[in-house]
Amino acid sequence: MNLTTPPPVEDLDPQYAEQLRASLVGNARQSTRQRSVWVPVLAAACGVAIITGGIVAGTGSGGTPVPASSPSASPTPARVQKVSPGSSSRISLDLGPASRTDSLAAAKQCLAQKTSAIGEPNAAKPADADDATLHTARWLTTLPGDDGVLKPEKPKQLAQAFTTKAGVRVQCVGTRLLQAFDSAAAGVSWERSRNLYATDPISGHWAFFEVPAGRSSLLFVSFSFFTLPTIARVEVRIRWTGGASPWYGVPVEDRTGYVTASQLGAIHERRAMEVDYRAFDRDDRLIFSDIEYG
Repeated sequence: MNLTTPPPVEDLDPQYAEQLRASLVGNARQSTRQRSVWVPVLAAACGVAIITGGIVAGTGSGGTPVPASSPSASPTPARVQKVSPGSSSRISLDLGPASRTDSLAAAKQCLAQKTSAIGEPNAAKPADADDATLHTARWLTTLPGDDGVLKPEKPKQLAQAFTTKAGVRVQCVGTRLLQAFDSAAAGVSWERSRNLYATDPISGHWAFFEVPAGRSSLLFVSFSFFTLPTIARVEVRIRWTGGASPWYGVPVEDRTGYVTASQLGAIHERRAMEVDYRAFDRDDRLIFSDIEYG
């Protein structure tokens, strides 16, 4: 496996970016498995940062940068392209484990949130991080579009998951609370609530963002997930009307992980994107693949 980190995003013309900030409307969606709900967000009115564009470049098998396709006009109606899995390069987002000091500080800030990103009430408090069982804490490369920002302030972010002594299963990215599953309130353990099987070994929450930019959109997707023990790596890529992004991958620790992908592409129909996701075992053998429809 040849995995490298992505090169930086190209700069935009400041005047063009400012025009987009004044006029764009962001569309966001969150879902569990295949259940999809689209929620339009008026970014300028709500104070949400607007994604204004950007190009993500992949890397070939030899580590040589492969420029991403620039957006261009396509015949109407545009359709999501069918791209073979092997034609997309593989890029690792993983930057290594986080220290206990870093993970604990971020966990305390994360647990200060009252609700999770998917609307769950947070039954935990910051002090619960002190004696929680840590499942994973790793630094990941921050991609364009993360948290609604074209060029995120920090080049890396800490993704972690832990369970408090009271049984609240928590997943955080930086100080953002992604999930806070209270086993006592739900009456079922986290593991049983995931309904995992050999034929369906991954469960989690998706977040999609599509911000129009004239004829183009910056597409971003994130996936916070839980897996069967056989899975050691998860990868995702975006397919759109102009092709496919690279495969972005992360290792799976204690059956838990968080992965993202982004791509600048030409969009002519709402939801004109699909996300491929796949899983590998410890020998890098593909054992599962599926599509999430955005």
